[in-house]
Amino acid sequence: MIDDTVIESQPFKGLQELYDNVDNLKPWPQIKELRECTDYVYHGLDISNQNVHLTKFDRGEKPKTLLCHDMLGGYIDDRFINGTDSHKSYLFYHWSVIDIFVYFSHHFITIPPFGWINAAHEHGVKILGTVITEREGILEPVLESQETARKFAEALIHVAKFYKFEGWLLNIENKIKREHINNLIYFLEYLTQRIHIEIRGSEIIWYDSVTKEGNLNWQNELNDKNIDFFLSCDGIYLNYTWTKSKLENSCNLARNHNRSIHDVYVGLDVWGRGCPGGGGFNSLYALQQIREQGLSVAIFASGWTHEFFRASAFHELENAFWAQLFPYLYVHIFIYENETFKTSFCHGNGSAYYRCGEMQLEKLVIRGKTVFVQKPFYNLSMQKPQISVPIPHLKFIRSPELLESNTANKEKKSPQTPREYIYETAINTIRILGNTVNIENKLPVLGLNYFEFHDGLSFEGGGCLKLITNDPGLYHRLYLIHVEFQQDIEATIIYNEIVPVSENGAQSKPILILGNNTGLRSILRYKSKNLYSTWKKCVYLTNMRTVNEIGVSFAGKCICYLGEIILNAKRQNRLGKSIVAYIPERYTQHRCITS
Repeated sequence: MIDDTVIESQPFKGLQELYDNVDNLKPWPQIKELRECTDYVYHGLDISNQNVHLTKFDRGEKPKTLLCHDMLGGYIDDRFINGTDSHKSYLFYHWSVIDIFVYFSHHFITIPPFGWINAAHEHGVKILGTVITEREGILEPVLESQETARKFAEALIHVAKFYKFEGWLLNIENKIKREHINNLIYFLEYLTQRIHIEIRGSEIIWYDSVTKEGNLNWQNELNDKNIDFFLSCDGIYLNYTWTKSKLENSCNLARNHNRSIHDVYVGLDVWGRGCPGGGGFNSLYALQQIREQGLSVAIFASGWTHEFFRASAFHELENAFWAQLFPYLYVHIFIYENETFKTSFCHGNGSAYYRCGEMQLEKLVIRGKTVFVQKPFYNLSMQKPQISVPIPHLKFIRSPELLESNTANKEKKSPQTPREYIYETAINTIRILGNTVNIENKLPVLGLNYFEFHDGLSFEGGGCLKLITNDPGLYHRLYLIHVEFQQDIEATIIYNEIVPVSENGAQSKPILILGNNTGLRSILRYKSKNLYSTWKKCVYLTNMRTVNEIGVSFAGKCICYLGEIILNAKRQNRLGKSIVAYIPERYTQHRCITS
C-alpha cells in the first residue's frame, strides 16, 4: 500500500503540472476557517497614544494593509505540515493590523503553506497565493483562446477552494503578445467573477508590471496603461518607485472610474530598492506619504527583520519595526461568538514544548542509554491568538537621518566600512552596524509599564507574556476583540510567580480588565489555586456577556509572567457571585498602557 500522506506544502512549477494534478489534489489536515471580523476598526494612532476611549471607524471607509511575504525563495521550514524543530525560523504575529497576507515565491503557482493559512485565518486575515510568470511564452497556452483562459481560471479557483485560501496575486513579469492582451483581460475578469461566486470574500489582485500593449514596463502608478487590468479585478498592487505626484494621479484616475482608492495598494519594499525612504527602519517615510493620499499599502518582505539580521534579536527588531508603522495602520477586530476565547500567547515556536506548565521531553536512546531531552518546535498552525496592540515605548525617540536608497543593501554590497546607525526608544538603544545588532536596555525604566514576549517559560506551547508594571495606576491593554456569549462570562488567568519590582512592592493577584460599550471594569478574582510548578490560576466571574477589550492590571509594582487567558460562558450551576467593580476614574483619564 502506498503511503500518500502529505508532509509538505508545495507549489506547482509549471502549467502542465497544475493540469495533471488539479483533479487529484492531496488533502491536508483540517484547515481553519477564516474567522469573521467586525465591520469597524480602530486607528493605530489612538492606540499608540494610549487613549482609553477608542473611536470605532467603518472598516470599509479606511485604507487597507496587504503584507506580501517573500523570504529566501519561499517553502523553507514553513512548508512542513507538522512543523520542524527549527524554532528560530521566521514567523509573523502582528496580524491585527493586516487585512490581506500574500505568500510569495518565484514558482509558477504558489500555494500558501498549511501553517500560514491556519495562522492567518485564526486572526481573521485573508490569505492569497501567487501566480507569477518570469519568462516569455509560459502563458501562451493559457491565452490562445477564451476557452483556454477559462480552463486556467477554473484550475486556480479549484486549488484555492480546495485548500481554503481566499484568492490570488497575479504577477505577470514577461512580455505578452499584443494579440493575447484581450484574452488576458478576459481571463482576469472571468477569474475575478467566478472566484467571487465560489469563495466568499475572495480577492484577485493585479501587480503593476505588464501594460495594455503587452510590454513589461512597471508604471508605479495607476494610469491609462494599466487601468484596464485594475477595472477587471479587485485591486492593483503598484510597483515601488513611485512619487507623490504618481500617487495623486492614481487617486484621481480611480475616482474617475468610480473605483475606491482603497483598491489601490501602493508598494512599500522593506528592502528599499528604489522605494521612497529606503525601507528598513525608515519604512515609515513611505507609509506616511501613502496614507496622506488615503491609499492602501502593500508591504513587501517585512521578514527583513529576520533575513537581513540572520535571526539575531528577531523579536526586538520585529517589534520595533511594527511600532513605527502602527500609528498609520488600522486594527481589525476578530469575533468569538458563543465560542471560547483562549490564548497562551504562543507564536508557533519554542525552544521546548510545554503542556500545563510542564516541559515535554523526548525519549532518545544514545549508545544504549536512554536519555530525555527537550525538543524545540516550529509550527505556525500552533500559533495562538496574538495580542492586538504594539509596544508604544518602542517608537523611536531618536533615529539617524537615512538616505532615500536602501542603506542596508548598500552596506551589504559596498567594500567600505559600514556606518553605525543608532536608534533609541524609551526602553532601549538599538545599534546597527551592517547586519550586526546590539541592543542595550535602559535600566531602570521608571514609571513605564510594558510587556515583552518571554521564550524561556511557558504554560502551553512555547513562550509566555512578561508584564512589567512600574506604575500600578496603569493597566496593560492586550486584546481588542469581540467576544459575545448568551450568558455571563467566566474568565481564567494562569500566571507564574509575581515578583515585586522593589523591596516595598507587595505581591498581588492579577486584576482582570474587561471593556465594552459600557466602559471598563476591573474584576477581582473569585477564587485561585496553585497549579504545577510555580504556575497559579485565578478565576473571575462577571455579569458581562460582551467583551471588546481584554487587559490586566496589578495593585503594586511587579513583574508577572502570563501563561494563559481564557473567556468562556459561565456554567449555569456555578455557585457564587461575580466580584465586579467599575474601574476607578483615574484609569479613564488617559491612564491606559497598551503594551
